[in-house]
Amino acid sequence: MKKTTTCITNKQIQIISYILMCISMASIIPLHLLSCFISGFLIYEIITSVTSYCKNFFNTKYTKLITVILIFTIITIIMIIGVINIIHFLKTHTYESNISTKAKNIISNIKIHIPHFLSSFFPENEIDFKNQILNLIESNLIIISNMGGILLHELIMIFIGLIIGTIIALNKPSKEKTYFIQQLLKRLYYLSTAFHNIVFAQTKISLINTVLTSIIILILFPIFNIHIPFQKTLITITFVFGLLPIIGNLISNFIITISALSISLNIAIIIIIYLILIHKLEYFLNAKIIGNRIQAKSWELLFIMLLFDATFGIEGLIAAPIYYSYIKIELRKKKLI
Repeated sequence: MKKTTTCITNKQIQIISYILMCISMASIIPLHLLSCFISGFLIYEIITSVTSYCKNFFNTKYTKLITVILIFTIITIIMIIGVINIIHFLKTHTYESNISTKAKNIISNIKIHIPHFLSSFFPENEIDFKNQILNLIESNLIIISNMGGILLHELIMIFIGLIIGTIIALNKPSKEKTYFIQQLLKRLYYLSTAFHNIVFAQTKISLINTVLTSIIILILFPIFNIHIPFQKTLITITFVFGLLPIIGNLISNFIITISALSISLNIAIIIIIYLILIHKLEYFLNAKIIGNRIQAKSWELLFIMLLFDATFGIEGLIAAPIYYSYIKIELRKKKLI
């Protein structure tokens, strides 16, 4: 009998690489590997970027290894400082009397300065506030008990991602590659580019937003003897939530406004106007830093984020800009957009 041989064309191999990439990306969120994905790509991008910069000063075969040691040393120092600050905060700011006093002042000030029809949404006093918190904890006891396991899982995933990203960054690529491997590496390169464009650009925007917010909270208000409660916490929240495009700023602004409202309605209005001005500036920053890189408007990112949030929850909200950027890169390479 005559033997028949099947030959896979380059076009078919390319399609297979697309299918594998889609399956992999679609599986990351349901398998709860997003933290591993982000930490792995993040450390890889950091090592690659810092190594390129360090080569301007010393270029040896050990440059990348020295860079890795330097980066992990800095990370370790930051973690130690963070733990020390957390311990100091818990020792100096979490006494029951201190919390009760701050809660009482915030609640009383808010109820004085808000319209009467909104007062029913806030607790009457600090005791009512405590009872509401206890009731909330009691009604969600199972969820809270599972949070420890979820947190441990996420920390393990982050650690594994850091290891994988570091190993890949240190690994020397093979010169001999099949066409299939070349296509897979091309998909990964485009995904890495999308990750770099979104994460690092959004980090710059979040830093600018945090600095501008810090100016009014830590400098301008204290000049007029106005001190918003939990200043350092609000600044930290501004930076962390600022890493989420659009949605994150809305959340941080709401928290800051509530804190300002505890002082007076006029202070809340001032800070709202200030934050609105910051966001008008951020529209230009988004257009320049993110929009120019992925050629996407704010409404496009917002739509895809809401779609991913409805499908995958908070993890989808975080992954949406990265995935959308990758899709646009692939479509642009094929000259479809």
